[in-house]
Amino acid sequence: MCKMDIAICILTKDEDAKLRRCLDSVKDVGAELIVIDSGQNESTKALCQELAAEYHPYDWADNFALARNYALEQTLSNNIYFLDSDEWWDEEDVGFNTSQLLKYFNRPDLAEAIGMATIINHRQKDDGSEEEVGQLKQRAFNKAYFHYNKDVRVDEVLSSTLGFDSLAFNLANVTRVHHDGFLTAESRTKKNAQRLVLSLKDLEDHPGDSKALLTLADCYREGGQLEAAKLVYDQVVSATTGRDGAELYQTVVDSENLLADSPDYHFMAGEIYGMYHEDAKAQAHFAKILALQDEGIDSTYVPVAHYFIGKLAEAKGDFETAKKHYRLSGEYPDAIDALAAIL
Repeated sequence: MCKMDIAICILTKDEDAKLRRCLDSVKDVGAELIVIDSGQNESTKALCQELAAEYHPYDWADNFALARNYALEQTLSNNIYFLDSDEWWDEEDVGFNTSQLLKYFNRPDLAEAIGMATIINHRQKDDGSEEEVGQLKQRAFNKAYFHYNKDVRVDEVLSSTLGFDSLAFNLANVTRVHHDGFLTAESRTKKNAQRLVLSLKDLEDHPGDSKALLTLADCYREGGQLEAAKLVYDQVVSATTGRDGAELYQTVVDSENLLADSPDYHFMAGEIYGMYHEDAKAQAHFAKILALQDEGIDSTYVPVAHYFIGKLAEAKGDFETAKKHYRLSGEYPDAIDALAAIL
């Protein structure tokens, strides 16, 4: 087993079986293994001793950022990678993930670059079958340059220790991680209730903040409160566009048949549905622009449509499709930047 100058930090609470799976999946990486236990269980402590992981009890303070920053204080290495105890590396991904982390941490621009993980969420559908839904999260960084923003309690947000937040950029496809913490409807309801409480606190502390509003909307949507989610998305869209979000959304819906052959309409619809996180609808409208081009209808939106289709694919962890559409965007600047950010 080679020794890597990386600390793998794992947050856990009352999940010994899942923690064992998580630790087993990265035991051959040769990294520091740091476990932060907000459950403070003797069984978890014994498990860490068995699997050569450092055990640190932690008093939970309704703030994931504080817990993650506490983990940073326990590490010897400055090179940090995070997992949760209900996450793991698939056996076939260990070699890829390890090489990607080595590649990332050997970059000369770690003061600006944050490494993203593709989280493969395992979920049960209504018919009992299982689906995999990808998403991207910030997980790899050098703690000399980044720490977690303590003002954001829910989803992890890294801030520069050097004041370079405006220069920081995300590098995607650093690792592939499996996650089953939201597998069942019961587990989704339980964990989403916790996230909802924290997101409401974030919004209370930062009224009108777009990030806090989006997190709240996502919590409502995940919890099946779709009308509440849309009302919050309305606020975000209104603030972003300077127009009434609810009216914009309704205009898109009402114009579907009337403007079926209009590239301008499909571009607007794709953007609006994307802002409401209705990705399947957004994808369909951007794809329609490409179909209209094939039918000989001129569209100046084709490069941008390819870019947005690429972004939707990237968000799900489908990097081959993302790269294909970024390349088809030609010289579109955002697509060039997005392609460069995929390791």
